[in-house]
Amino acid sequence: MDTQASIPALLPLRPHCAAVPFAQALSGSHAICLALRPQALIVDDCRFIAERMARALEAKGFDCTIASDGYDGLEQLRRHPFDLFVLAVDTPRVDGFCLLRQLRRDPVHAGAPVLMLSAAHSSADHDRAIALGADAYMTKPLQLRPLNAVIDAMASARGIR
Repeated sequence: MDTQASIPALLPLRPHCAAVPFAQALSGSHAICLALRPQALIVDDCRFIAERMARALEAKGFDCTIASDGYDGLEQLRRHPFDLFVLAVDTPRVDGFCLLRQLRRDPVHAGAPVLMLSAAHSSADHDRAIALGADAYMTKPLQLRPLNAVIDAMASARGIR
């Protein structure tokens, strides 16, 4: 008996990204991966905003991980690859700017799109985020239509989904 036939076979459609298979099929000698879901990391100490962001991203086909502070975000980075990031500027322990600098130095995540969020309507924070490599910057409270437009633009610019 062919023992290979009983092993789940995965064929990544986009091997350069962090997306993980959410459906797989067994076949004698053919691997079939039905789809991949891109991974997003949301770092925000406001649970309401993080969950709202997760719902918006999940509606667009992302699997989301939420970190409540920058330190937890760094730990998640060490454990898992991600395709897209949403970082709050002012998070406890490690702020969003520090986390963004780490992302841009990390070869695995350096090219991933990053959306920075801030409660402050500060042009200095906006300019700093863009200078450090953020793809977009939005202020809270978030409006769903502009948020969806930003997510779509970031994802399509990087070939995600």
